[in-house]
Amino acid sequence: MKKITLLLGMVVAASVGFSQIIFDVTSAPTCTSLEHSWNFEIASSDGTQAGWGASPNMFQGVNSITADMEMVDDGTTPGTMDTGGSSPHDTSQDACDSTTWSQDLTGKIAVLFRGACEFGLKSFNAQKRGAVAVLIINHTGDAIPMGGGTYGPQVTIPVIMVSETDGNQIAACLNGGGTMTAFLGSKIGLYPNDMGSSPADIVMAESTANPYVLSQNGTELNLDLGLWAYNLGVNAQTGVTCSVDVSYMGSSVYANTSAPVNFNAPDTSFVDTQYIALGNHAPASWGAGVYTITYTVSTPGGTDGDASDNTVVSQFKITSDNVYAKSRIDASNNPIQTTAYSLNETTTAYDEFQPCVQFKNDNASRLMAAGMTFSCAPVGETMANEIVDVRAYTWDDSFTDLNDAAYPGTAWTMTQVGDGGFYFYLDETEENVNIYLPFQTPFALVDGQRYLFCVYNASDSLRVGYDAQIDYTSTVNNYLEASGPVGILPAGGAYEWYAAGFGYDVTPAVTVNFDITPVSVADVEDAASAIAYPNPVANLLNVPVRKSVTGSVQVEVFDLAGKLVLSENKTIVDGPLQINVASIANGSYVFKMTFANGTQDTFKVSVNR
Repeated sequence: MKKITLLLGMVVAASVGFSQIIFDVTSAPTCTSLEHSWNFEIASSDGTQAGWGASPNMFQGVNSITADMEMVDDGTTPGTMDTGGSSPHDTSQDACDSTTWSQDLTGKIAVLFRGACEFGLKSFNAQKRGAVAVLIINHTGDAIPMGGGTYGPQVTIPVIMVSETDGNQIAACLNGGGTMTAFLGSKIGLYPNDMGSSPADIVMAESTANPYVLSQNGTELNLDLGLWAYNLGVNAQTGVTCSVDVSYMGSSVYANTSAPVNFNAPDTSFVDTQYIALGNHAPASWGAGVYTITYTVSTPGGTDGDASDNTVVSQFKITSDNVYAKSRIDASNNPIQTTAYSLNETTTAYDEFQPCVQFKNDNASRLMAAGMTFSCAPVGETMANEIVDVRAYTWDDSFTDLNDAAYPGTAWTMTQVGDGGFYFYLDETEENVNIYLPFQTPFALVDGQRYLFCVYNASDSLRVGYDAQIDYTSTVNNYLEASGPVGILPAGGAYEWYAAGFGYDVTPAVTVNFDITPVSVADVEDAASAIAYPNPVANLLNVPVRKSVTGSVQVEVFDLAGKLVLSENKTIVDGPLQINVASIANGSYVFKMTFANGTQDTFKVSVNR
């Protein structure tokens, strides 16, 4: 197993996995179901992260905390809900108003909600009232990286965030009169015997959704299996075994267990971590549907003090409709987003960025790229009038893998081969909603060629949807192919590309929709999206439509400020649709066509007379 690091670095606030730091509710007498370890983001783990320079290094056991949790009440009038976010809460629980706050939090883990003010200010307010740690509940989706803001450098206690779903459970228990005690800190040496692994440490399938046309047998899709296991307990371990089970639609199709392995005990600077190979699954044939990979680390005698990290599960799907994805997908093969990302422009301005997924397959010519599905969220509170595009590129640099000396660094050679036109966001009702945008001209793929399928975003007001519930760290280190690259354009600078994007522990919530390569010109024409002519147009615009769509179509025309300037309902007959634009002033417009089958075509046209 080779290790690589090709991150954006300080350009983005990238999420980082902390498999050796845990947040564990150790006691909740009235809410016993909450007594377990929780996923979280930490503001600073080593005392050096920008914006939180004074916070403790939680990798060091001496900084570990065991304390009761208490819901914040800053004294403001309860009942007024914060703006923004999908989980409303009382403003008295956001820790933003220090003038009315008399609560004594001495020795407590302060629990509060995101919203209304900076993370650093909330944390500093809690610290002044004696809190030994802060737990922030996100108001929308998964936990996210946190900036310290103005007060972050003065915060000397650890600050973590949990997801909206998890945090609401904790808040419900505390607000209902329940008591909770938690541990936050390094897991090393916490239990006498403690073997484990994590989602970052397992080798998964290279993609969570792989087209059936490219997955006929084990030669076309060969599943490499293995994991990193580590000993965090006080004692050395003899005879540890690791196993894997691959099941298809609930039935096991592959299983393997390693020979016994010995692990040294940890000390102040060393945790024995070993890679355990568990073979390959290369069946005579693959079936369409869901596959589940379950890894298990077994401590001899079943004496593991914390079994929560002994089993790690991942899934992938062979898609009969030839959808490709790196993120998780739902039952309809649409991407699952749990958060959204944009560039950090606090120190550098950027003109655009493109979150992408890489695709490469030796039999790619069996398919042609039809379009992409994605989602966006606002940076602030509005996404009205914002426009995004989907694009496809061939990655033309010549190199074997990400460890090749010929790897091109951040200056990649890219050729655009696909363009989805524009998608125009009307308002916030489309926040986190999956949007399918077809390529204006579907294109055939080339065997063995690296492609990037990207969501092009030139807006400072849009974040692109990501899935933070999947981690490609060990998978990328195994296969040495990029997962979710990001391209960025600094204002006044040259394009820069980063193979790991926002981090291997998050991946763009994007699907690529493929069609089987057509065998006739008529099939190509049928797959093509509308390409309007003439463009520019003076009065009468002709819009060819795909042969696969029939019936009614709603035509909407928006100016670039988002104003609806024309709306017509038409019926598809022989020949192209004809739209009279004589009433529209000269300028550029976005045309949106919604067909009876629910699909859409979007394109840009200039009116000039």
